[in-house]
Amino acid sequence: MKRRRLLGATAAGLAATAWPAFLREAFGDGAACDETGKPAAAAGALVQVSAAFRRARQAKRALLVFVIPADDGAKWERGHAFGELLNFGADRDLAPLAGVEVVCATMADLKKLVPSAGDGEPLLVVVRTDKVPVAATQLDVALPSYEGMRLMTGNREELLKRDDAIAAKRIGALGALLRKGLGAGADNLEARAASVRARLVKAPPSGAHWAIASGCGTEVEGVDETGLMACGMGHVPSKSRRFLYFFAVEGRGAPPR
Repeated sequence: MKRRRLLGATAAGLAATAWPAFLREAFGDGAACDETGKPAAAAGALVQVSAAFRRARQAKRALLVFVIPADDGAKWERGHAFGELLNFGADRDLAPLAGVEVVCATMADLKKLVPSAGDGEPLLVVVRTDKVPVAATQLDVALPSYEGMRLMTGNREELLKRDDAIAAKRIGALGALLRKGLGAGADNLEARAASVRARLVKAPPSGAHWAIASGCGTEVEGVDETGLMACGMGHVPSKSRRFLYFFAVEGRGAPPR
């Protein structure tokens, strides 16, 4: 079997049979089955992670996980930060993403597939799909916050400048983190960044939706009549308005890949 040749030894092939069902499926053994021979049932989010892992392995790429926090408030904050990076990152910030498969997932779901993903809720986890056992590396950095912006005094122009300054720091921190974890190759930056924008900006990464926040509601792209109105949310920094939406969505739009 090709899988056993990849593992390089019969013992490794036998060890693979003890992997979690989703990992066996991701490594090409086909759909995981229960004792009756029927496909094992799985939650949608875990299926997405498994599918992304399989795509990464087949393309001989690493899997990069945008970690979805468990706390709802943290979901909003992190979704806005990732949105800033993808929508406004410079070529050198986005180019490292050209060589990886990207998925958005909680640590709970990721660890069902990759137990070595570690503890906590880092911003990112890199999973090396060519390793047995699978190797995972956490990438994390403290991001500047917009907290308190509503209380700042000054005219609108000054507030926008403050917003943009904070956004630039957040994007720069995430870009540096990607270069550190994925490599900072300087070749073909423009072309690589363009491929990332085509793949992850026009459509969302697997496991998330793109959404628009206006300060008086949220509109999820590709989903009709989401009803996510919440006037009074207040000021939304301009570079944060299009963001990754990490919540379940009811509607007729297509689900994440």
